[in-house]
Amino acid sequence: MSGISEELRDQIRTIVAEVLEADPAALTDDSSFADDFEADSLLVIEMYARFERDLKIKIPQDAVVELDDLPATYALLAEHTPAEAARV
Repeated sequence: MSGISEELRDQIRTIVAEVLEADPAALTDDSSFADDFEADSLLVIEMYARFERDLKIKIPQDAVVELDDLPATYALLAEHTPAEAARV
């Protein structure tokens, strides 16, 4: 388990599902955003923007390429989330 709360994981899953226009239940830890949901670079940038705007988590732009599945997304956001916010 990456170092983020279940609540934050749910918020991340919701944002990803909204951007991909997918059912949150269809997103699994094995799902590739690109391969399974045809996410292109514009959708990945939209996810990035939503994480910053909605969750107030700043991610370096060069790390955006890591956003291709939920585990990588959780890990990246955990890395850039202040400790007190990650475990709310």
